[in-house]
Parts: sequence; C-alpha cells; structure tokens
Amino acid sequence: MLDILLYPHEFLNKQVQPFDFNKPIKDPKELKKEMLESMYSQDGVGLSANQVGVDAQVFVMGSRNYPEASQIFINPQVVEASKETTLDWEGCLSFPGIFVKINRPSWIVAQFQDENGETKTGRIEGYDARCYLHELDHLVGITYKDRTSKLKWDMAVKRSTKFFKQRGLINA
Repeated sequence: MLDILLYPHEFLNKQVQPFDFNKPIKDPKELKKEMLESMYSQDGVGLSANQVGVDAQVFVMGSRNYPEASQIFINPQVVEASKETTLDWEGCLSFPGIFVKINRPSWIVAQFQDENGETKTGRIEGYDARCYLHELDHLVGITYKDRTSKLKWDMAVKRSTKFFKQRGLINA
C-alpha cells in the first residue's frame, strides 16, 4: 500500500509529469491496484498520483462497494465543461476531516488513457465530474484549499478541529 501524503507536504503543490507508456515509472495495472488499495483504506473516492508521491499524471476514482467500477485515469484532460455549476462539499485524503463547499461545472467531457494505454472520451456528470476535477487539480499542483476563500477555509478548519476535540481525537 502507498502512503498518502498530508498537507503541507510540498509534493502536493507539484505539477506532475505526463505518464509515458513507452518508459513507465511503474506498470499501470500495478499502480492502479496500489492506488485503489490506498484510497479504499481511507474510505476515499479519488486519489491522485502526487498524493502518494508518484510523479505522473494519474489518478483513480471509485468505491470499495463497487470495485469493478473503479477506474484509473492516465494523462487526463477536460475537453468540454458545462457553464452550469454546482456548489457542493468536498474533502480530501491529504486534508483529513476538512470539508468545504467548492463550485464546479455540473458535467464535463473528459479524455484520458486507461491502464492499457487506450484513449477514452466520455461525458461525466454530477459527483463523478466533481471528483474528476478535484483529482485533475492535484495533478497540476492545485488543492481544494486553493479553490476557496481564506475565510471559508479557516471556518472549515475550525469546524474540523472542534469535531476532533469533541471526540477526544486531538488534545483540547
């Protein structure tokens, strides 16, 4: 299993390199397996390569409840995005316990390669589009903290700290 890097680790602000199928840093099928295992261990729904210290444009999305539907997205792009946006909660495995509302397009058309190097294009909607965009941000060194105001971020951190203190998970 791969260790998930926590903020403020500098690798989380790194723009990672394209994945090269001719000279792969790791077998893409093995990378998918390891990243999903790490993500599931923390009850996540998405995980980018730079969150586990891998310098490659790769992320995974899925659910431990439906592992057969879990996917790897290699060299992902957004081809088109809706003008309509949705404001909804986001969290991040690199920022445990901190949730903040972020505005994102309601749907996107994405292009990426799968673990076999095959190029795929498809429309992604709703929460899946939100997750795709969140993970894509990671690959260019942007975190969801960068997508909100300082005031909203500080309030989210305060809520998180209060929650953990009330449960005795951190010292008061």
